[in-house]
Amino acid sequence: MKVPTLSNEPVPTRATGSPTDTGTATDTATEPDNAIEPDSGLVARAAALRPLIRERAEEGSREGRVVPDVIRALEEQGLLRLTVPHRYGGHGADSRTLVDVLAGLARGDGSTAWTAMLLNIGNWFATTWPVRVQDEIWGDTPDARCCAILAPSSTARKADGGCLVSGRWPYASGSFAATHAITGFLVPQDDGSSRAAVGLFHPGQWSIERSWFPVGMRGTGSDTVVIDEVFVPDHRIQYFDDLVAGDYATELRDTDVRSRAPFLPTGTVIFGAIQVGLGRAALDLAVERLRSKGVVGSVYTRARDSPVHQTAVAEALSKIDAAELLVHRSCRDIDESAATGVYPDELARARVRNDTGTVVTLVHEAVDRLLKAAGSGSFLETSPLSRIFQDVGMAGSHVHATPAIAAEVYGRLLLGADGGLTVQV
Repeated sequence: MKVPTLSNEPVPTRATGSPTDTGTATDTATEPDNAIEPDSGLVARAAALRPLIRERAEEGSREGRVVPDVIRALEEQGLLRLTVPHRYGGHGADSRTLVDVLAGLARGDGSTAWTAMLLNIGNWFATTWPVRVQDEIWGDTPDARCCAILAPSSTARKADGGCLVSGRWPYASGSFAATHAITGFLVPQDDGSSRAAVGLFHPGQWSIERSWFPVGMRGTGSDTVVIDEVFVPDHRIQYFDDLVAGDYATELRDTDVRSRAPFLPTGTVIFGAIQVGLGRAALDLAVERLRSKGVVGSVYTRARDSPVHQTAVAEALSKIDAAELLVHRSCRDIDESAATGVYPDELARARVRNDTGTVVTLVHEAVDRLLKAAGSGSFLETSPLSRIFQDVGMAGSHVHATPAIAAEVYGRLLLGADGGLTVQV
């Protein structure tokens, strides 16, 4: 393995002003001068929905799915067609806009943001298919939505002009609000080997089995997609290795900027967005509690006057800000790649994954510090902070967000280790 040349020069920064909740000074991060700016209107729409999302979050957790009123509000504000191409009535949003919207939604409720995340990224995955497939999805409505489970959970049978697919795909987040499903499967090859592929399935070709009963992210509806002997034609199948390499089936790569963004980085940075939003939500609630809370057994009658609690809040915010900066750096890399048409090499793609893992670590540390500062009442089942604590842990366990896996593959590339990569990036 060739040892890569590293280029991580410091970048000048400037202040930003993203939408904030009144009275909560939690948006203090800075951005590189060459950052691609998000669509502020879409980000503001997410912020405006936060009161409704917070109000219905606990109900969604009990139901195991985001409640219909919230899904309808997201739909009406166009926040479930962020990545649908402009030509179908979508927003064609870049990664920076997508992650800022998702972080804004997660500041209201993790499950709501996670559901929006998977539906929007499923739609973006679909833009890598040929135009005829995209026409089949969005030709009649921009509100068609794809859930996606890329893991090859079954082996297809070759048939004339396509494959026959059967199987079960768990963890299909947002599937309850999807019209189409993208699932992974193995396709037998003529030499006896198999290749991982993904196929797109239309309404009526798949069903949902309720199977999602976790301790965190309970409202994501990450149930099991079931497909029984469905024929999927070749034009709705792509091989996973081709997608990882940016060799997409769409004919529009030269004209549609978003359809040539790097595949796995685009589908990975979004997990960091959820963490940042949850971290800011925890900070909002902890600061509110600490401003009026006492400190039992201490000379401080108010926690806000206690240096221990002041330090906890300051350090937590610094970690959340650092996490957001890493997310935005990854977005810059992804969006610049799409804009220039230069597909990033393995090292650049691995850095996005490692940044995402680092974000998970930073936010976990921040939220843990905030809850301990806010006191044992924060861990009660009735406390929104308790739900955030569980959501942060659950969301950070996704394979594309796991810090150790990300660090291992990034380190292999940095050191030029012998042998191939242990995971694709």
